[in-house]
Amino acid sequence: MAKKKIVILGGGLSALSAGIHLLQDGGSEKVDVTLLCMEHRLGGKAASWRLPDGRFMEVGFHAIFGYYRAIQRLLARGGHSVDDPRYFTTNEGVHLMYEEGARRVNRLDVPTSPHDVAALFNAGFLRYEGMTAREKIAVGRWMSKVGAKLLLTKVDPRIDEHSFTAYCVQTGLDLELTRKSWFRYVLDLAFNYPAEGSAYVGMYGFQRLMGPEKSRVYYANGPLSEVIVRPIADLYLSLGGKVEYCQKVTRIELDGARVTELGTTRMAIVAPIPGVTDHVTPTPIGGSYSLDEAPYPVGDPAPPAGEPERLLRDGVDFDEVICTLPVDSLRALLRTTSRFEEQVLDKPELRKIWALRSVASISLRVWFPEKVMPSDYKTVVMGTPQPTATIIDYTNRVRELRESAWGSVVEFEGQEGLHGELGDRELVSEILDTFRSLPFVKASRVDKDAVLNQSGGHHYDFRRNTAHHMRYLLMEPGHWAHRPMQEASPYENLTLSGDWMAGSQPTASMEAAVRTGCVAARLLRARYDLTATESCDGG
Repeated sequence: MAKKKIVILGGGLSALSAGIHLLQDGGSEKVDVTLLCMEHRLGGKAASWRLPDGRFMEVGFHAIFGYYRAIQRLLARGGHSVDDPRYFTTNEGVHLMYEEGARRVNRLDVPTSPHDVAALFNAGFLRYEGMTAREKIAVGRWMSKVGAKLLLTKVDPRIDEHSFTAYCVQTGLDLELTRKSWFRYVLDLAFNYPAEGSAYVGMYGFQRLMGPEKSRVYYANGPLSEVIVRPIADLYLSLGGKVEYCQKVTRIELDGARVTELGTTRMAIVAPIPGVTDHVTPTPIGGSYSLDEAPYPVGDPAPPAGEPERLLRDGVDFDEVICTLPVDSLRALLRTTSRFEEQVLDKPELRKIWALRSVASISLRVWFPEKVMPSDYKTVVMGTPQPTATIIDYTNRVRELRESAWGSVVEFEGQEGLHGELGDRELVSEILDTFRSLPFVKASRVDKDAVLNQSGGHHYDFRRNTAHHMRYLLMEPGHWAHRPMQEASPYENLTLSGDWMAGSQPTASMEAAVRTGCVAARLLRARYDLTATESCDGG
């Protein structure tokens, strides 16, 4: 019996997860799996690349929390266990929170339970600078009350209708305390600033971070692609999976109950890199969108002008389609089908995604010739002023950089927020001015002009991740009802997957991508009488 042909749209962690879970445990005997990757590298929003002089750059800062079990399991199978110091370093449950009102960095150890008073006060709020004694007591009472409930019950998705701040105030938190950095960071972490965030997503995050094991953060001890994407890609290929790079799906045809056609267009001529599985070398074609990493275009990247379309047909070139595209890219693709209103907008599970919104993250990395941040700041400093509420000096964490000639390699992460009208150079200038004013920074060594002019041993790389395939889901109040269910696809040979869908991990993250990819594979395995894979929630 001929194998069923499965085409996966996308080349990120959700696509790789779906491919692995399809092919493992006898799946390779019944299915043939091909990823169509628009870019010249796998990984999507978790990718990295080397600059010509050997420095590495990433789409943005990523880390693996202790409760990210599904991706940890894939990494272990690929030989890069998060417990192996060659590949990961941890924050050991310690978080650094900058409180702007006090101009101090506070060390926070996450309690093992709501009754762990010693951790809560001795290593947490008792020494927290930026709150009065009365405020600390109020926070302790609120955390104990809310934490006890979170330990005993699941977070109800229906509270998504409330904003995170309003829900916390309604459950007893003083409104004034919601202005503190330790509170606001829940919204900053989700790239929601200055908008409010979903109470469901916020409380889910609180619940998952309770306990030292869950709150531990694992940082890649090197570039994301080399540490995280490559071992997972190797695992996928070892199971018989295939990848077609620089192949963009530019058209989809939906008819009746099936996907009947896919139109694909080549983005660039590619050549394999010997010994490297997650990248190829692209040769850009005139008129193509830039494959040089920056700047990414606004909207959906377009193929080269005049590049011919390749047509894939149902029953000939594919039997099943798994779409792992981000929500903006999926909307752009769905608009290409004939009878769009009938085939898309009249389908409730597809129509509702038009109510979802997205946000573009920003990422600035600066290479300094001298040390500008303390060497003992070995974890992320959270709560720093907008537009980059997260700062980390990679020379304190990444062995390759710690042993290099660079003094500091500082990563700034956030999103434009109220700074969207500034040009790139203006925004970088403002970020550097703010950074230089922080009390823990050696301001005399932050030469803004040298950074902006990339002179005197200084370099920087700045990205506004505005393209459709790089945007994150905006997790605002009321959004949960518009996330599609994977089991409810209106087309029998189309399965959706991605970190923006309804699933067991509501935050937009690598973990959510891996979990939804696993769910997509389980749905198809059941269709082809294959045994179920392990739990997709990573439990």
